Amino acid sequence: MFLLEIIFTVGGCALAAGAVLILLALMGFPPGHILELWYRGAVADRYALADTLTKACPLLLTGLAAAITFRAGVFNIGAQGQLLVGAAMAVAMSTRLLSPHTPPLPGITMCLFAGAGAGAAWGLLASLLELWRKVPVVLSTILLNFTALYAVKILLHSYLQAHGTSAPQSSQIPPHFCLPVMMKYTSLHIGVLIAAAVAMVAEFVQVMTVFGFQTTAIGLNEAASRLVGIPVAARQIQAMLIGAGCAGLAGAIQILGVAHFMTAKIGNYGYAGIAVALLGRLDPMGVAVAALFFGALDAGAQRAEESSIGLPHETSNIIKAVIILAMLIIGAWSMRRTLRSGLWQQRNTETGDGA
Repeated sequence: MFLLEIIFTVGGCALAAGAVLILLALMGFPPGHILELWYRGAVADRYALADTLTKACPLLLTGLAAAITFRAGVFNIGAQGQLLVGAAMAVAMSTRLLSPHTPPLPGITMCLFAGAGAGAAWGLLASLLELWRKVPVVLSTILLNFTALYAVKILLHSYLQAHGTSAPQSSQIPPHFCLPVMMKYTSLHIGVLIAAAVAMVAEFVQVMTVFGFQTTAIGLNEAASRLVGIPVAARQIQAMLIGAGCAGLAGAIQILGVAHFMTAKIGNYGYAGIAVALLGRLDPMGVAVAALFFGALDAGAQRAEESSIGLPHETSNIIKAVIILAMLIIGAWSMRRTLRSGLWQQRNTETGDGA
């Protein structure tokens, strides 16, 4: 079954990419040249690979934010807002709250923990609204995305705004609080290793711990989990804290490792993370592979955009959307096939018993 899922996933990705390439060919773009440029921009050399890994880093963490909560039956659509407040807290810590004389290692560590904590607190707000006021998490997290966006805009016009400018942007992150770069002439920073470590820990927790088993059981059947004594509400809140913390950490890493200052347009990594989680089948290692794939799409698309053919900027997003639609169709077909097989076996068993 696992091998079949891999075949379906890879096949769906290939079909989606092929469909978009055919559409581009009809619009006058040479498919062969596009594939060559995509390869050069994504994996052709170590600089291309570094760009792919850098772009995959926030997608991996926001994908984990969605996967961890979805597996527990908590439909957290708020990773974008959690990422924004995490980034804002990292900026506040590095430019306003910490002393300029703070050593680099403690300073960076505090900024990253502050970002993760802010994201977790923002996610906790949605969980508490559901617990106390029965507000669906889907609705509250979507609305909290907008709340976070406008709160960050207010901060960028006031407390976090850089001195000497009227533009809505923060001060530059002090150089000693920026994440170390692992390869010269690239943006490949140590945050990539942090994200990979988080994914490995999440995989271990999911496969090897009682917490991972219980959250998976809750996601599969909440009522049955409650009947066997699993503390459903507590586990779902814990899953939300962990997932939202991952999204907040993604925002902090993106600011300290890539942008080095903040505007309200930090990127839609939170929404893209949902697509990454779905493509990765909500498994942390699958999410890591999906994040690398999406990072390669973005890196390759950037190379094609900057070339003489001038590929439209939205091309990689179109491919992602088509891939997710293909995955949803394949998933629905697979589920329907499984249900039919189960009903057929049940009917045969009943017929045999009756005979």
